[in-house]
Amino acid sequence: MTDSRLLGRGAVSIVFAAAVLVPGVASATSDAAEQSTLKLTVTESQKTRTVTLTCDPARGEHPRASDACAELQRVDGKFERLGQGEPKSCTKESRQVNASAEGTWRGQPVGYQVMLANPCTLKAATGSVFDF
Repeated sequence: MTDSRLLGRGAVSIVFAAAVLVPGVASATSDAAEQSTLKLTVTESQKTRTVTLTCDPARGEHPRASDACAELQRVDGKFERLGQGEPKSCTKESRQVNASAEGTWRGQPVGYQVMLANPCTLKAATGSVFDF
């Protein structure tokens, strides 16, 4: 009977240890799902620049990662809402610029493309996100 009690206590200990570990695994999984990683590309005059931006926490190759992540957080990752309400005077020069974003925002797939008249209009429309 002593052996069965020890075996029973051992089983309870294993179940308890698993219960303690499972939330940690679930938390790590949800953190990964919440992370945002984006490949940002700008093409101007047949020259292409690409950087990686990761948010939550802000890092990557983007020179202003913290600013770019903060701006994306304000609009919940909706690129088309980035420059709304921030009027900016730009010249009417024609230096076509293309920008795109691919990756995930808080676990959701992202695909964004825009073509604008020049770099100033890109900055006005997207803030620091494509400013690299």
